[in-house]
Order: sequence, then structure tokens, then C-alpha cells
Amino acid sequence: MPGHADFSALSGKVALVTGASRGIGRAVARRLAAHGVKVVVTASERSARGLDEARSLIEHSGGQAHTVVADLSDPEQRDRLMMRASGAFGPIDILVNNAAGIPRYAPPSTMPRADRRALFELNFHAPVDLIQQALPAMRDRRWGRVVNISSEMAQQPGIPYPGPAKMVHALALYGAAKAALERYSEGLAAELHGSGVCVNTLAPTKIAMTESAAAVARQMAEQRPEWVEPTEMMAEAVAQLCRASLTGLRTGSRELLHLLQQPLLALDGSTVIGNALTLVDID
Repeated sequence: MPGHADFSALSGKVALVTGASRGIGRAVARRLAAHGVKVVVTASERSARGLDEARSLIEHSGGQAHTVVADLSDPEQRDRLMMRASGAFGPIDILVNNAAGIPRYAPPSTMPRADRRALFELNFHAPVDLIQQALPAMRDRRWGRVVNISSEMAQQPGIPYPGPAKMVHALALYGAAKAALERYSEGLAAELHGSGVCVNTLAPTKIAMTESAAAVARQMAEQRPEWVEPTEMMAEAVAQLCRASLTGLRTGSRELLHLLQQPLLALDGSTVIGNALTLVDID
């Protein structure tokens, strides 16, 4: 069994984590900060309190963090985001596109045009815009990491569905946006091969035990406990992708840990709490 991965090369790097006021984004920000990464966390105005809490948690643990409030569904606000984020600690080395949302739940046969556009604006165009803004500095330094957070909904679920058919159908357009992001990421990774900039997409194996998904996750865990993972699993996988030179992957969190034969660490970046097979303790 290989030893623990060496994350020391991340110390001093600068990261921008979107959707970092809670859940996966906050966990990723805390984990990167534990390895000496200077972290800029961002979310919309309605999540400003959560952003402040994320920054406080990082600073209380000895890390460095800065908050930037921005609505990524607004092209004008996100066009200024990279400049604002870089003003805190310098150019962005690591970009984690975690922010996502579903403005309206509707099946593909009836999703209105305005809602389709809003959905793709946040879940596809926003991460692509941020990537394009961050790339020049990454290329100049010949080092960069882009991790795009995807979802298993990028693929049509098999039969029988893992949940009510009505909900599966309502998530089709969200899944389409994530599928587009995955395809873009693979193409970008191929274009940037050999540049020192690595691009990957990562998704929870099924569902992460976040604040917003807690009720669904608990219900799911009663019948299929292997479908639920702790937020530390995604944070671990992101940290692994940032410290390694892997690129062009479209993978799940547990799958990556298993592939790399690495343990699951707590958000402090040092305490071993399990491995790729670890289930969530819902009690």
C-alpha cells in the first residue's frame, strides 16, 4: 500500500473555489487551506453569511482565506470575478468550479427557454468563462489546476431509476449542462496537454452528505448506504487532483481514491478517517 500523498507542493498556491459557502465547496476550501493554499471563496449575496463562516473556519485553523460575493449567473459579475479574486493573494493557480444550481425543475418536454438558458448560464457558461479568465496566468506560470464538479446526472440513469421517475426527468436539463461541461473539460485538457495546466471533472459517486442534501441523503442511506459519501470524500479527491499531474479525467470521488490507493483524510489534511469504501455515519 503506497504511503500518504505529498501535498507540500500546494503550499503557497492560490485557489478560487466557487459555491464555497457550504457543502462540497466549503469542504474543498478548508481542505486546500490545510495544505497551505491561499483560498478565495465565492458565492452569491444570499450566501454571504455562509462565506464568512467558511473564511472563519479556515482562519481559525491557521489558513488564509478571502471572500468575494458574486452572482455567477450574471455575466457582468463573473467577468469581474477573476480580477477581484486575484486582488487578494495574486493570480489564481487552482480553480474549483463547484457552484451549480437548478432555477426550475421541469421535464425536458416542457422546460421553458428562459429557464433553459438560465440553467446553462450558471452550470456551463459560468465555469467556462472563469476557466478562460484564469488560463492566461496559469499558462504563463506553466502550472495550473482546474477541477470542474459534475454530477452523475450527466448520464441518463439506468432502469429502474434510483428515485421517482418525475424527479429523474426533471433533472434531465441539469444533467445536459453537466454533460456539456464534462465534454468541454475533456477537450480543454487535450488542448492544454503538456502546458502544465491540468483539467479534470469530478463527481460524487452518488450523493454527498451536504447540508442541502441531508434529508435526501439520510433517506437514501437507509436502503442504499453505499450511495452516500461524506463531504470529506470529495474534498480528498479534489486535493488529490490538485497535487497530481493527472489530466483529462472524468471520474468519481471514490473511484479516484481507489485508483490512487490513497486514504481518506479529514479536512485537516492529516487525520486518516477511512478510505474509498468508507460510508457515512448518519447517526
